[in-house]
Amino acid sequence: MQTSKTRSIIHYLNSTILGIILIFVFIAIITTSIFSFKLTSDNISNLLKSVNSTELYAELFHSENHLFPKSEGKGISLSNLFFHLTTNIRFDDTRTLLGRELPALTFFHTDIVVAEEGTTIADLPFESAPTQEMLENPLEVDEEKVEQQEEQPTKEENKPITVPENKSVLIYNSHNLEAFLPLLKNTNNSNSPTSSDERANVVGLSNRLTELLQQEGIGVQLDKTNINQKLLDRNWKFNSSYTVSKEVVETALNSNSELKYLIDIHRDAARKEQTTANINGENYAKLYFIVGQANENYEKNQEFATKLHEEIQKKYPGISRGVFLKGKEQGNGVYNQNYSDRAILLEVGGVDNTQSELNLSLEAFADVYSKVYWEENQATQQ
Repeated sequence: MQTSKTRSIIHYLNSTILGIILIFVFIAIITTSIFSFKLTSDNISNLLKSVNSTELYAELFHSENHLFPKSEGKGISLSNLFFHLTTNIRFDDTRTLLGRELPALTFFHTDIVVAEEGTTIADLPFESAPTQEMLENPLEVDEEKVEQQEEQPTKEENKPITVPENKSVLIYNSHNLEAFLPLLKNTNNSNSPTSSDERANVVGLSNRLTELLQQEGIGVQLDKTNINQKLLDRNWKFNSSYTVSKEVVETALNSNSELKYLIDIHRDAARKEQTTANINGENYAKLYFIVGQANENYEKNQEFATKLHEEIQKKYPGISRGVFLKGKEQGNGVYNQNYSDRAILLEVGGVDNTQSELNLSLEAFADVYSKVYWEENQATQQ
C-alpha cells in the first residue's frame, strides 16, 4: 500500500516536472532566433487577419465535441495556425520560406490592399535609401533642363488661388531631398537621387499641390522643414527621418487643432516604365498610397486611401498603382499616421519622371482629393 502511494507521488512529481520542462521548451521555441517571429501586435494582426472568428470558434467547439457541427466555411487548420504562430512560415507564401535566407526579400513583404492589374511582389513599389554621401552632397539642378520644364504650361495655371483662414490639411516631406533625374546634372543614372533645390525635389511637389488645393478652396498648411539638415545636425542616419518628421507633425498639430488631413509626399525609386501612365495621349507620373499598419488608425487610413485610389482610377484610369500596407518589418510602419485617420503617404512618380508628368498627376490628385474632401466636410466647391 505504501509502495503504491509512493509510486503515485513519484508519478505526479515526474508529470509536474515534465510539464514545467515542456512549458520552458515552448517558450524557448517561440522566442529563439531560430523562429524569428516576433510576438508584436503587428505580427499577430497579420497572422489572424485572414481568420474568420466565427469559423475559428466553430472549429474549436467541434474539436472538443464532435456532435457540434463543423464550420461551413473553407475550414481552419489549427495545426497550420499554430505552426505559423511559432515559425512565421506559411506554405502558401514563399516569401515566408525564403525571407531569412534572402534578407532583401523582407522588403517585398508589403501587403497589397488594392493595386493595378498585374501587380506582383516582383514589381512592388520600393524605396531606395540614399547613401550618406548623397545626403551630405546632394546633386545640383540642370538649369537648362529646369528652364525647359518651366516653359511647359499646366492645365490649372490660370485658376485663381485663395488662402482660406482655417487650414485643415498639412503637407510635408519626411524625405525632403528625394529628387528627379530629368532635372539634375551629373546623376550617374542613380535610383536614389537627392537635391536640396525645390525645383527638382519633392518639396516642389508639395508647393504645387498646396497651390492646387488652395485653388479648390481648401486650407493648407505647408511645412517645408529641412528634415535632412536636421538629421545631419544631429548626426542621425537616414532611417531616423520619421523621428524628425514626427516632431514636425506634432508641432503643427499643437499649433493648429483644425489639422485633420495629413499628406506626406515622396517619390518612388522605380524606373519610368513602372511609374508612368499614358492617359488620353498624355504621360502622367503614377501615384500610389502607403498605409502604415503599426498604428491604431491604420484601418481607417486604409479605407480613406482606398477611396482615393478608387475615385482617381474612375477619372484617370491607370494613374494609381494602388494601396499598400507596410508594417515595421518593411519600414517605419507608422509614418505619422497615428495622429489622424485621414493621413496618407503619397508616392508621386519615380526617379525618371519629368516635371510635366509630375504636374499632370498632381492636378489629377488634387481634382479627386478636393472632391472627396468636400464630400466629407458636407460642402460644395465654389
